[in-house]
Amino acid sequence: MRVLVSVDMEGIAGVVDGEDVSPGHGEYERNRSLITAEANAAVRGVYACDPGARVLVTEAHGGFRNLLPERLDRRAELLRGKPKARRG
Repeated sequence: MRVLVSVDMEGIAGVVDGEDVSPGHGEYERNRSLITAEANAAVRGVYACDPGARVLVTEAHGGFRNLLPERLDRRAELLRGKPKARRG
């Protein structure tokens, strides 16, 4: 099974205001941790269902560089930044 997990900061639990997802604002760094944790929860769910799966994680917020790559589940592949290369 191949799975694409796409996350966006406005969709994560705990984000209640537009400023919460803007660099330089008080909640931004905390929300970077939250978006990464939610991506990891989705990745764990996929692998619990199919240990042989291939998981690609991408994000859809701003410059596409908000998720913390060093905290992402190592079983998943991360596609970040822009432009996003096409994958086969």
